[in-house]
Amino acid sequence: MRRLVASSVLLMSLGIAPDAVAVPGGDPSGSGAVNGDTIIVGIIAAGQDGGPGKVSTGDPNGPPPYKYTWVPAGLVGPGIAPVCDAGFGQMGWPYSLTVQDLSGAIVSQEVRCVPLNPDGSRPAPPALPPIPSIGEIWRAALRQIPPPKIGINPRPTGLTGLDTWLWYEGPAELQVSASIGPWTVTGTARVQDVVFEMGDGRTARASEAGSEANPAARYVYETKGQYRVVATARWGADFVLTGPGLPPRPTPMGVAVLRSSEDYPVQEVRGLLVPERG
Repeated sequence: MRRLVASSVLLMSLGIAPDAVAVPGGDPSGSGAVNGDTIIVGIIAAGQDGGPGKVSTGDPNGPPPYKYTWVPAGLVGPGIAPVCDAGFGQMGWPYSLTVQDLSGAIVSQEVRCVPLNPDGSRPAPPALPPIPSIGEIWRAALRQIPPPKIGINPRPTGLTGLDTWLWYEGPAELQVSASIGPWTVTGTARVQDVVFEMGDGRTARASEAGSEANPAARYVYETKGQYRVVATARWGADFVLTGPGLPPRPTPMGVAVLRSSEDYPVQEVRGLLVPERG
């Protein structure tokens, strides 16, 4: 409230009624809407470098966090095939389902006996389970979060030479429990940091979301004008993924990048010298 009162006093000193100040484009906006309720502009997969959009949301944000491969058992001798019991009196060929993470490390293996073809030849491997991409997992996880908004004070108009307070308006932490086909993801997602692009070529960075009472960043405009303020929040997560052939396992999900923007007019404040009478 201190900030709003100070703004009103300064505007009145300029002969401008606060209620009469126009706010062009006052509603927050953004791009990359997903399912109509979340703004995601990019995914940075675990192990990747780069800024927002390193993997685009239209990819659909590959790669998947795990790679599945069926590996058939080799011959046990010259012309001698391995055999296993496929059930119901059928002979089969053993296949190993190998699950690897993004680093290539094997995280799970299981053996399945696949019935031989009618002519006794080696059968084709079973169909691989559909593996969701990192982007699809993030979209499912963040489906509950509203589009991020920019907290800014003073509002609706900034003033040169006066601190502008900034914060990320919206939840900064989210408990996740979601399903994607046969897969489930549980855990916690949270804001890691926020970058405010102030529209004049400079930025204000914050390591937390902040609030109106405790702003994440402060910024001083030096010149009046119409600015486009953009807030980019990077979300990290501790997710546990469970799926076919994969027991519950902590899974690196990289970073989801959410963005919102708003037009912000800034007025100039000048002191007036009034000569003394007398």
